[in-house]
Amino acid sequence: MKRIAIVILLALVASGAWAQDLGDFQNGFTGFASALAPTLSYNATAGNNWSDAYIGNLPHFGIGAAVGFTSVPIGELTTLIGTIASGVEIPAALSQLGLPVPAAALSAKIGGFILPFDLGLKAMMLTPEMTASLDAMGFSFDYSLFGGNVRYALLKQNVLLPDVSVGAGYNRLNGAISMPLGITGQSFTFNDGASDHVLAVSDPDLALSWTTDSFDFTVQASKKILFIEPYLGAGLSVGKSTVRGGIESQLTYDGAAVTESQVEAIRQALAAGGIAMPELSADGFMFGSEDATPAFRVYGGLSLSLFVVKLDTTVTYALASRSLGAQVMLRVQF
Repeated sequence: MKRIAIVILLALVASGAWAQDLGDFQNGFTGFASALAPTLSYNATAGNNWSDAYIGNLPHFGIGAAVGFTSVPIGELTTLIGTIASGVEIPAALSQLGLPVPAAALSAKIGGFILPFDLGLKAMMLTPEMTASLDAMGFSFDYSLFGGNVRYALLKQNVLLPDVSVGAGYNRLNGAISMPLGITGQSFTFNDGASDHVLAVSDPDLALSWTTDSFDFTVQASKKILFIEPYLGAGLSVGKSTVRGGIESQLTYDGAAVTESQVEAIRQALAAGGIAMPELSADGFMFGSEDATPAFRVYGGLSLSLFVVKLDTTVTYALASRSLGAQVMLRVQF
């Protein structure tokens, strides 16, 4: 599939027979959001960790590009699909790995002076041309990632010992994706404790958005042997991730078009029915979840060098969520 990986989820949901109960729809999205949110804090570390635990003091520097993914556990994906759609089978690859959430960054590091440390910066944004290309494929996508880190060398490599460093950094991640459901109308029912109500959409888009602010702390060891450099590390991400998911469309409520002046009354009716919507307007509604649980991960890999060109491959495992991640980075380093 040529589309960005998280579109798999939206395509699966869109292809199913939708549930009519708004409470079921809420449960599906909030359950998935609660599983996605904890993985975002280490998804946002893309581009932070180079194979070298420490690149050396000035004039050492490097620049490169990293792409990878982290996975959302399949259990919550199964719950989401089963809750809001029926007759949909999850592909075998997703059953084994979970839902892959992409990550990408341009990354640069420069060696420090006097003390043994290096400084890193990274960034990634979609250009207007990239956004237009994705729109032509039938969905909209937005992505930005910014961050920086510093690593201090505790131990410098010699004949027997590896490079060992500790690091600290900050990451800011934003993403959003939406795609048409390909249906001309859909209604959801709920009961506010006194009577039934119908919230309907005319030409809906299914939408998902996510935001992460996190601080990341690492310890890493690497050992260069000729043109090969194996490395191993552990990281702890501390911060907050927010995930929102729902419908973008003009709403009608009990048969009448929703106006902004009615939104608060509708929100109160929903709350009386046990349904909390973090975002509600005349143009749609979103459910969501927040997570501030520290995320601990271990990672390791192998780097191949050809003169000043390096290729890193990294595999990451998050212990609490039992989710996997992977990254490939190509860079020039002096």
